[in-house]
Amino acid sequence: MKMHVLLIGLGNMGNKYFWKLEHMGEKLVLCDIDQTKSKDNYPFYCHFGDIKEELKAVIVAVDPKNHTEIAREFLQRGVPVLLEKPPALSSEEFKTIVDYDGLYVSEVESYSVCVEFIRKPKRYLKIERFGKGKGYISPLWDLAWHDLYLLQKVTCNIRIESLEVNGGVWRVVGFADDIPFELSVAWEHPQPRRVWQIDEELLLDFGEERVYENHRLIKEEKRDKLKLMIEKFLSGSFDRGSVLRAYENLKILQNIT
Repeated sequence: MKMHVLLIGLGNMGNKYFWKLEHMGEKLVLCDIDQTKSKDNYPFYCHFGDIKEELKAVIVAVDPKNHTEIAREFLQRGVPVLLEKPPALSSEEFKTIVDYDGLYVSEVESYSVCVEFIRKPKRYLKIERFGKGKGYISPLWDLAWHDLYLLQKVTCNIRIESLEVNGGVWRVVGFADDIPFELSVAWEHPQPRRVWQIDEELLLDFGEERVYENHRLIKEEKRDKLKLMIEKFLSGSFDRGSVLRAYENLKILQNIT
């Protein structure tokens, strides 16, 4: 018998998961505190403690303040859990669940074609991530989160020197090992973009899924990043390193905000 995937949270990100999971043909159970978010033909609950169906996996996309409580409930039963980012509001809180083998944290940008070209900068790194929407906590926790876990793929030594906020743009300056970098993020920006400039030669455009070297397009590949990530999670082949990177992200962010 085909087991269910439980989706908890049907807000902005939760709905993206819903439509993707439905398209993938998964057998779904839905949960949200708002009864009006129920979907036709799917079992629906307002509290995760009331779920009766047999589950093969759980995806949690609610307010981060509730992530660890919900995740622990299912991890203790041996059910794999994928948490949307950020997975908690502090590293101390997250540490209470990091040792569960079935825990994973969303890293959707890891499935971009641009990641194949990420390298440690030789002179400098400039990152801009300006979004159209708005998140739960701040642009740093909502947007810079992606770039910090990507940066961890090339260095474990990320040091933040300063943070300034000007006109809605949050700008972090620091070092990756001994190489200077700056990371600028903003919500509801009039010119949305997601780009990495690595030294003078390499431009990674995560928004358009394009890679430029010396101003010449060398790679373009549109990918369904969310589907790829979900497939990895449901197949049991998701990168366990996502948990450790999330833990480091939390320590970095709580030290500068």
